[in-house]
Amino acid sequence: MKTMKIWRIAFAMLAVLSFASCDKDDPFVETDTGKNTLGFLLNGKKVEYAWEPILPFTDYGYKVYAMEDYTRNDTLIMYAVLEPIEELRGSNYISIKMPITKLSPGAVLENVANIELPYLAGSEQEGEITHNYTQNLDITSSRVGIRTCKRGEVLSGTFEFEGDAHFMDGTDVHCKITEGNFDVEWHR
Repeated sequence: MKTMKIWRIAFAMLAVLSFASCDKDDPFVETDTGKNTLGFLLNGKKVEYAWEPILPFTDYGYKVYAMEDYTRNDTLIMYAVLEPIEELRGSNYISIKMPITKLSPGAVLENVANIELPYLAGSEQEGEITHNYTQNLDITSSRVGIRTCKRGEVLSGTFEFEGDAHFMDGTDVHCKITEGNFDVEWHR
């Protein structure tokens, strides 16, 4: 009987711990605490970072992070796995590379950041093999604003950019990214 009671208590504690980490933080709320959130509007539609609840005793990778480029000490790479973007035929990540020397609270980087938002440009069938071709959005202008910058701790701010996606079927899509917001841990 005592064993059964101990198992019930253990199960209840595990359930509480499991559900304690099940809330997704809103990426459109301005925070400066390193919550690893990122979101933006693409032509007026919300795009958010992909999220999975953190379960006890499991390994998981960061879906949103900022890390100093190990090949170049002067660049910070911010990366986020996104919910698939229908307008860009399944695009599912964004990368923003910024020069560390230009990062400080209140800084504005006009057309300085290297932004990658890849998309599926098209595919070709060759027998039983399908070749998929991805392209990066052709960025025409960009702006990144820094709210908080503590090297090795946290980086937060806003971003917006415009660009064009050119698909192999001859269609083009103009993309306007607005209200971009990020709050990430800065890893060295």
